[in-house]
Amino acid sequence: MRIAVRYQSRGGNTKAVAEVIAQAAGVAALPISEAIAEPVDLLFVGGGMYAWDIDKSLRAYLTDTDLSMVAKAVVFTTGGGMDGTGKMAEVLTAKGVAVHTERLPMKLGVRNYGGSRLGLKSKDEVTLSDKQAGRIKDFVKKVLAV
Repeated sequence: MRIAVRYQSRGGNTKAVAEVIAQAAGVAALPISEAIAEPVDLLFVGGGMYAWDIDKSLRAYLTDTDLSMVAKAVVFTTGGGMDGTGKMAEVLTAKGVAVHTERLPMKLGVRNYGGSRLGLKSKDEVTLSDKQAGRIKDFVKKVLAV
């Protein structure tokens, strides 16, 4: 199975989640600025929630990028309390991309200058707890088992 992981991340939270997904799937996690160069069976794609919506750059990526080489997308989000996977799925479905029924909304709490429930240590360093990483790995196993 050909798998790709793409993410949008402002502060590192979504990048940290994407890296665990990629590790569990045996691929590299790349930012949405990296094009999908070959057909993939599954594209894990995610980003952050801001002001009750998915990030504008992520929405633009989902709307404007040619995703015709993607057989199915698996969506994930990070945010303080909102589950943005439905919004991502709507954009992808409207574009004709099939979306996996399994989704991963990581509700991480509000980040406030040097700390977050995710484990932000500095602006560029995010550490997931073993429990969080385990939840993400279990999610990937469930998706790949189908």
